[in-house]
Amino acid sequence: MSILREIETEALRPETAADFGSVLVFDGHAASNSGEWWRCWEGCAELSAGRQWVGFVQTEGGSQEIREMEREPGTEIVIPVVGELVQLVATGTDDATGLQRPDALKARAFVLKPGTALVMAPGIWHAAAFGLRGPASYFYVAERRRAGESEGRGGWVAFADRLRLACRTAVNHEGIV
Repeated sequence: MSILREIETEALRPETAADFGSVLVFDGHAASNSGEWWRCWEGCAELSAGRQWVGFVQTEGGSQEIREMEREPGTEIVIPVVGELVQLVATGTDDATGLQRPDALKARAFVLKPGTALVMAPGIWHAAAFGLRGPASYFYVAERRRAGESEGRGGWVAFADRLRLACRTAVNHEGIV
């Protein structure tokens, strides 16, 4: 026969959870990186003995004009937490100088809902996601490196042919498994 022990719930705080792990807190702390519509806390937790790290992004809602993307050398997973996200992705193409750039002509815009995630293959170009219908937030896990280290070009790379992208929102996004 087992004995039931009741325990009280308690607020999650760094000092109360220290024996069990660490606590990530973003409100009231400065973001490590930001863009026109997003703020990012890069490398806020390490995983896999420091080979991967977790980042957190808060983003504004509404279609954004996308002029540049970045890519990861390994896989990256994007996990929506609050609100639906629009995640733009693209394959690459060589520009006239032979430099690899994101190809706006092959870009796609996927809607991610909380309870789903997108695992991007190594080398896939992507923009910072934005909220479909309003502000949103998401976690990502990627190989450890800062966005500014990407490509040796400051992280963000303009599209081939200097194109820009804007998203048109479809009425129905119920196709998610």
